[in-house]
Amino acid sequence: MKRILVVDDEPNVAELIRIFLNNIGYEADVFLSYEEAMEAVLNNKYWAVFCDYMMPWATGDSLYYRIREMNSELAKRFIIVTGAVLNERLDEFIKKEGVKVINKPFKLEMLRNILMELESG
Repeated sequence: MKRILVVDDEPNVAELIRIFLNNIGYEADVFLSYEEAMEAVLNNKYWAVFCDYMMPWATGDSLYYRIREMNSELAKRFIIVTGAVLNERLDEFIKKEGVKVINKPFKLEMLRNILMELESG
């Protein structure tokens, strides 16, 4: 079973994603803080990451760059989940790194579609 890291400072959103991913055949771990998420990456083998962009303690791009340093393969399956609109830094990051983005509010089916796309390579 493929393991997915979910990082979001909104517990309800993170839990919703975790439940959905578990229901469609993945094993999802949820972390609400940058430090816990980074420790989890060091201690576990993740296949993909769903990460909120705007969090009080870090932005999703900072987590992406740390993960890319540690595991470039995992960084290829890094998905930003965001409610940010008209954010220049986010737009530049997406354009530069080519990460996938899910805009909040989102339909759970969007998560499945991105995972199917990643599965097909």
